Amino acid sequence: MEEFIKQKASFSRIAILSDPAKVSKFSDFAARGIEVISGSYLDPKSYEGFEVVVSVVGNSIMRLQPAMIEAAIAGGVRHFYPSEFGSDVAQEQLRTFRYLRDKRVTRDHLAAKAKEHPDFYYTLMLTGVFTEWTADPFYNIDVVAHTANPYGYPDKPLHVTSIPDIAKYTVESILLPVTPGVQKREIRVVGEKTTFQKFVDDLGEVQGVKYKVTYLDPAEAAKNEREAWARGDEANELMWSVKPMAAGGIALVPGELDNDKFSFRPESVKETMQRIYGK
Repeated sequence: MEEFIKQKASFSRIAILSDPAKVSKFSDFAARGIEVISGSYLDPKSYEGFEVVVSVVGNSIMRLQPAMIEAAIAGGVRHFYPSEFGSDVAQEQLRTFRYLRDKRVTRDHLAAKAKEHPDFYYTLMLTGVFTEWTADPFYNIDVVAHTANPYGYPDKPLHVTSIPDIAKYTVESILLPVTPGVQKREIRVVGEKTTFQKFVDDLGEVQGVKYKVTYLDPAEAAKNEREAWARGDEANELMWSVKPMAAGGIALVPGELDNDKFSFRPESVKETMQRIYGK
């Protein structure tokens, strides 16, 4: 939202759609001139008066996006950004990747709606994984003990972009004109193309240490994922599904990048790590 505030003059109206129980969470933004709408994501009235919607829903309600799209279109929205902001889920190797299932369903729904509504557009923001989240305990990185135990391999490609840069790309992309008649738009941007080992080496260099890295077999994570599915534990099924993402060679944005369409140079891994962990 900070990027929207910085470019507030470029938009006629900016708002946050919030669950009524969470409106107070956005009081600081409201004080800075951002409208906060209290309503349901599934109610067309929540979207009335807006041309563009950027969805940033998380895992717990990702499956609701098709219904959100229906409501948004009914409310007059003509451009929808689904909650992508990661690897390109169209990669063949991700065709059955559990963690991304709801994103694939959402893409299919957007394509279907575009056929029904010739004036409806949608943009997929493809960014690779968040740089900040890659150095996270979730991927078995301990920035205090200086150890890493990822599921995957040292030399597999890894595409990352920092969270502030993703926000900048998203806001600036809204101001880029769409191509008339081309309803699906993909924005491919990457902060840095690296490998997991190089990522950890850069992190260690910023901290002035050498990380002890042990690579774990992704098959173990897959086994844990299947077991979670068998017992109906969706939260752990999703968790084990995505554990190999960073070091498994699947956190990618293939194809030609669009970085040069934007006004800034994104942070490198070292620059992001310096911002967070630098002394």
